[in-house]
Amino acid sequence: MCGAELRPLLSVKAIVEMPFHSFDGKSGAHMLRVDNRWIDPFIGVDSYTLSSNPFGPHPHAGMSAVSLTLPESEGGTMNRDTMGDHSRIEPGDLHWFQAGRGAMHEETPASPGRTEHGMQIFVNLSRTNKNADPVGLRVRHADMPTVNFEGGSLRVVAGEFDGQASPIAQDSRWLTRVNMLDVTLQAGAQIDIPVTSGDNAFFVVRSGTFETSAGTESTQSAIIFEAHPASGEGSARIRAGGQVLRGVFFSGTPINEPLFPGGPFMGNSAGDIMAYKRAFARGDMGHLQAST
Repeated sequence: MCGAELRPLLSVKAIVEMPFHSFDGKSGAHMLRVDNRWIDPFIGVDSYTLSSNPFGPHPHAGMSAVSLTLPESEGGTMNRDTMGDHSRIEPGDLHWFQAGRGAMHEETPASPGRTEHGMQIFVNLSRTNKNADPVGLRVRHADMPTVNFEGGSLRVVAGEFDGQASPIAQDSRWLTRVNMLDVTLQAGAQIDIPVTSGDNAFFVVRSGTFETSAGTESTQSAIIFEAHPASGEGSARIRAGGQVLRGVFFSGTPINEPLFPGGPFMGNSAGDIMAYKRAFARGDMGHLQAST
């Protein structure tokens, strides 16, 4: 993009395979779990394919559980939560379940038996925001800006790119601000994406191949970039190999706080997890019966 040639290219820190985990024989996901220092403020990413409902109602606290349903999905997702939402997430939509102090949700295929493609992204909240009121944020596919360039295009799912901003960037309730870009590249095409100094950045391959500077091609993997140490911006180069490349680019400013996971909860300490568990047991996160 304009000015990209003036920014230094970020080197690749690691190419991480994302092993496949089957949920129930019908649905599953390629999962990214790495040293959090590489992807902070993100916690992990599940690149999923669903045709069944492997998960019933469950709580979250201290973090956000984010659902990006990809446009190529055959059907959407029904979202239910203890904040009163019961709505359909259509193919291409983003739903940001910012759990804060705690809430429950359930996401089920809107058309059971039809295949849904997407990503479940887990995003940390800072210590200051871990006990914020829970909220659900939604961005419709039609409202996401699309940037076209030679050999490809991208959707600005969250955050900003090339002067285009996702509607969620204008929402003051959005507490962990990141960039998420849904990228499509024709074979051999490339794009350089700006990354602010000190931010973490990585790209999750959904389909096709990612070509590194060494000429190797990777599939079903995550490409982790080195953070740019100097002031200003660097660029993360995404280049397709011999196939059309589909994937999502992520970047964000590290929170740099201790992580203490406890199942569906994310705290800074064991005490935080115990407090969330007590709140859940008291019913402070609400009650949600499984869909029939």
